[in-house]
Amino acid sequence: MVSTLRGQEGKTGPLLFKGAVELVKLVGALRQRPRAGDPARQLHESEVRWRRRNPVDVDGSRGLPMLCLVNADRARFPALQVICELLHESAEPEPTPYVYRDLAVQPTPVRRHGYVEPVRDILVSARKGLVQQSTGGRLPRFPLFTLLVWLMGERIDDGDQHPDRTLAFRVQKISLHHRFRHAVQEIDGSLPDAPPVLRLFLFFCFVVSLLWFWITVPGRVPVISGKYRWFVRQPHLAPKLSGRNFLRFGRRLTDGHWQKEDPEYVCRLLVNAFLEDLRRAYRIGLWKVWRKRRMGYPMLLLDGADADNGGYELLRLVNAVRNQLGDFDPLLLITSGSEYPPPVRAVLSAPVRGARLKSTADAAGTAYRSWQAALPIDRLARRKITWFLPLRIDTMDLPDPAVAVSAWNSLGGYHGDYQLDRPLLWTRRWMRLSMAAILLGGVVGGGAYAVAATRQSHCGSLIDSVTWTGFECVGVADGTFPMFQPSNDHIRQVEDRIADQNRQAAQLHDAYPARPYITLVSLQALTSSNGTADGLTAAREGLEGVAVAQRRQLVARGTADPIVRVLVANAGRGMREGVRVARQLAVMAARDRGIVGVVGLDMSSNATSDTIQAITDAGIPMVASTLSADELAGQSPLYFQVAPQNQREAEVVAEFVKRQPKLPSARVYYSDDGSDKYSSNLREDLLRALRRRGIPVSAAAFRPNDPGSADPAHVHYAEPLFGNAAAAGRATCSYGGVVFFAGRGVPDFGDFVSAAALCGSDATIIGDDDVSRYVADQPTRRQNRALPYYYASFAAAPAPVAQARGVARDFYLGLNEMFGFEDSADGRSLDGHAALAYDASLVFISATAYLRESSADIPVSPGAVWREITAIHTSAAAAQINKHIDGVTGAIDYGGDIARHVPLNKPIAIMRVENGEVLPTIQAFCGTATGIPAASWCPAGP
Repeated sequence: MVSTLRGQEGKTGPLLFKGAVELVKLVGALRQRPRAGDPARQLHESEVRWRRRNPVDVDGSRGLPMLCLVNADRARFPALQVICELLHESAEPEPTPYVYRDLAVQPTPVRRHGYVEPVRDILVSARKGLVQQSTGGRLPRFPLFTLLVWLMGERIDDGDQHPDRTLAFRVQKISLHHRFRHAVQEIDGSLPDAPPVLRLFLFFCFVVSLLWFWITVPGRVPVISGKYRWFVRQPHLAPKLSGRNFLRFGRRLTDGHWQKEDPEYVCRLLVNAFLEDLRRAYRIGLWKVWRKRRMGYPMLLLDGADADNGGYELLRLVNAVRNQLGDFDPLLLITSGSEYPPPVRAVLSAPVRGARLKSTADAAGTAYRSWQAALPIDRLARRKITWFLPLRIDTMDLPDPAVAVSAWNSLGGYHGDYQLDRPLLWTRRWMRLSMAAILLGGVVGGGAYAVAATRQSHCGSLIDSVTWTGFECVGVADGTFPMFQPSNDHIRQVEDRIADQNRQAAQLHDAYPARPYITLVSLQALTSSNGTADGLTAAREGLEGVAVAQRRQLVARGTADPIVRVLVANAGRGMREGVRVARQLAVMAARDRGIVGVVGLDMSSNATSDTIQAITDAGIPMVASTLSADELAGQSPLYFQVAPQNQREAEVVAEFVKRQPKLPSARVYYSDDGSDKYSSNLREDLLRALRRRGIPVSAAAFRPNDPGSADPAHVHYAEPLFGNAAAAGRATCSYGGVVFFAGRGVPDFGDFVSAAALCGSDATIIGDDDVSRYVADQPTRRQNRALPYYYASFAAAPAPVAQARGVARDFYLGLNEMFGFEDSADGRSLDGHAALAYDASLVFISATAYLRESSADIPVSPGAVWREITAIHTSAAAAQINKHIDGVTGAIDYGGDIARHVPLNKPIAIMRVENGEVLPTIQAFCGTATGIPAASWCPAGP
């Protein structure tokens, strides 16, 4: 239409009237959305253009007017048709969605219930037109309005006893669930031989969608209830009367029921649902970053509007809804009629507002600015003409045709200016997608980094109970994570066995909940001091002993027999991270009261002493398996041990030394390490015991290879000090008496005995009980075959096992069965660490059983178990039950004294190594043990 007019001077056209160009500019400006946001808008004085204002709607001037053209001669001046053609030609960068409807050519609508039917018909046709212009998902499908119109067409019989259920099933047929159900049926029908897994998956999806529907359809769940929730929260037709339940409220909107409602508010609900769909379509939430920003507002052009066909009624309703809600909606509504709308006519005679409403098309820009200036006041007053912007097309005063055509052509094809602006760079879809991708990448990258950092700090795992200190992994695990560093096949077998038995214990606890269920923590120094897995043989055998005790309880069937779960804890090299692990155990014990005790512990050092104090602070009792320093027994009331003390070892060794064939004198070598309580304490005890027997004795110190403190203190008194253990070993070459090594078996004794062998020492060498760690490391032990030596042992394993008697026989048979590598000459170390750990575990197991036997109602807790440990002793009273433990390493009897934490007369054996092998024959034995007689010269003592 417009193209036929351009360049044809002398002819008048449809827009050749006064103000035609100004009107076109105004409409073009109103349809243009700002490049960012939806702020208030105002036009320049020089031209009709948008410019941004305060994005916060503080003055109420935010919104689009309803442009009402008063055109008495629409046939000659079809302004809306020409605007439609301009919109059609300006399709770049995107077309403006618009709907044109000529109400004058439509039959006069039937009004049975006010204006409900005419308004509904206009909005339905508007929805249809806008949806048809939807490309790429740029416009909505009007879910709220569509559901409302559908409800108004549904009829439910008055005799239906369950109308809400009937409506629910009908709503279900138009929901996503119905579509999914149909898809499932199609797939099931087209794939009759589908595998059961696929059918099960489809059935699962069907059930989930059905549950989702019944959860969301009442409209009470925020976010997920979606459109149903909007109906029960909007302000029209009082949804509270229906209990804010969509099914009950929706039944009021069905055919036969909505006719009973107030037509005014039914119309308002229709208008508000339509506008709300548009509002949601123009919002871009954070979860919809892929949506393109629409730069043109949708337009509804109603030609021939009057009071009878619903056109002016729709204007009144939009004005009422906007006044009531105060929400911005993006609909640009333009009407053309032969007279002013009724609300406008009612105030035309008003001196102020009436003057604003009498503008003509040639003053379109000025009229818009006046409307916007009055908008805040009109909105607050809820006036009926708030959103009306009437413009009269004056056909009585036509411009000169030549001037009009020149003005039209001077626009330079103004349809080009009708093209929409592009959004700001940072609001464009690709930018938002890029930013979302960057943000997502940052989140994923940050999450990956956090996971990697967490894994690194937790030793390459996500187990928060293990920690990487920088050179070793310490903490607590249940056997599923390797805590020995380094490890080998034998160690992995033991840890795997612990993990498997923990699973069995959990299953057994579920099957027999009446049995006590306790957790023991095997805490040792599981980081090798010499950097090899063979250096952890003693620690591995200690865990083996705990595993045998755990298996013993798995096969037990008594109701008082506890089921045992085992945790493996690494206190770091030399127990230096023991306090950290103890604090971690305190946190774990607060969450799990089943943790009743700690077994194991290594090295009588300051680090071990600090660890004992930290475990005491956590309120957890402990039973050490190999610790022997005298002062440890009195350090904590929660501390117990199954090994004898250093003073007992010194007495036995002194008697053994006294009976050596050549004994001019004795010399004690000990570690010059201020943090090593064991070595200095054993030195003092041994010097005292030897001197009491009249044996000449001296002492010499050496600096250890692996001191426990950064600044080792010289703990001897004006005695020779050797630079290392090897130098001390070479000093024995010129000494023909008895030499006692009172230092650490690993790594110092190996250097000591190797150096002594190189110079052909003929001294009689006796090692302390810690030398059993060196003996347990077979490859290292066999490197020295030239020099024989003795060593003290708190538990000597019999070889062969057939020589064992009583509980020792059961233990070693079970050990060999569980760990086949132990049943070999290369596997058995004969150091007794497994038996000591077994006995330490047996103390907790027996104490728990005693507790449950005394009363089934007493809860098993660390405190209750500790109390029963003090009761493990042999009673002289005939009426009292004998409660001492016949352990593998000897009788465990705490004497009935609550202050005593060391067993009475605990066995000590003297073993001999020749040609790099441990002789199976015990050289000397002192103590109480089944099947092994004590030597006649054994010293008396506790």
